Amino acid sequence: MKRRERAVGDCAEDAAFSPSQADGAGVSADDGTERLDAMAKLAGFDFYLLSAFPRGDRTAFTENRLISNRPQSLVGFYEAADLFYCSRLVTAMKRTIVPIFCEEGSFAGSAANQENRKLNVLFQMHGLKNTFAFTPQDADLKQHIFAFSGGCPMPTREQAMALLYRCMELLDKVSRSSSVGDGPLETLTRREIECQPAIQSAQRPLRV
Repeated sequence: MKRRERAVGDCAEDAAFSPSQADGAGVSADDGTERLDAMAKLAGFDFYLLSAFPRGDRTAFTENRLISNRPQSLVGFYEAADLFYCSRLVTAMKRTIVPIFCEEGSFAGSAANQENRKLNVLFQMHGLKNTFAFTPQDADLKQHIFAFSGGCPMPTREQAMALLYRCMELLDKVSRSSSVGDGPLETLTRREIECQPAIQSAQRPLRV
């Protein structure tokens, strides 16, 4: 068997659940937490985070966080500092789609000031020393962040591939759960979009 085929097969066999199962319904919040916790432990990390990628109108940590096991005291301090959207981690992930590994200060800002130094010390005191993170998209092209933190070293390429695959499957199920009730999934064709102004104009009341 060729090396590439063997690598793909290993990742598929090592997945949290099979691709056929990924086509089913979404997962509950508790189930998602349980799965992410198991993935983190299997990879040797103590802490995990799944969040939406911060946008200009949604920058705070808590409004983007979906699943996390970070200590609440640390979350409160981090939220008050309002550094999530401009942290070293998020800033780095804006420049690449490749998974990144940050050895320290990943959740503080990039400026060399007292507040960032204090945050770095707090994160390390709680055990969030090293962080492995990546930014997959769901089926609606919404960008997310998976971040795993702890004292372990950088994962090998094989470990990183397996973790990335599991997280993509989980994100697919989580996004299916959150999209329930959001309306029909059908999108307009290019021709339908082009016809929208004419349709809207025809529906306006005539002025007499």
